[in-house]
Amino acid sequence: MIRAVFWDFFGVINIDGKLNKEISDFLKSNKGKYKFAILSASNTDLRPWLKDEDILDYFSLIQITSEVNLTKTDPNFYIKALEAINLKPNETLFIDDIQSYLDVAAKLGIKTQLYTQQSLANLL
Repeated sequence: MIRAVFWDFFGVINIDGKLNKEISDFLKSNKGKYKFAILSASNTDLRPWLKDEDILDYFSLIQITSEVNLTKTDPNFYIKALEAINLKPNETLFIDDIQSYLDVAAKLGIKTQLYTQQSLANLL
């Protein structure tokens, strides 16, 4: 059973500098049902943007590659996130718009979904 959803930031939550309304609505309607985390290959702090968009409080974890000195191609990046939220890989869904990152997570047993504009409706 899925207990947490890991989201990519650029290309999923933030599309061309704007909040993805579909994801925002999903977060709001599923608060308490799932733990949410952001796993991003960013070199900037995403928290101010998330706060400005009024969605920062939905996330149990914001893990940024530049803050943990790991890349999204390193399995340890996902292991660290799982440990931080205290869940097993098979209890977690990772949504990203880049297949190679999903492949790394999937090898650990994390369920994955390639994000497209049409994919969110069929996730859970």
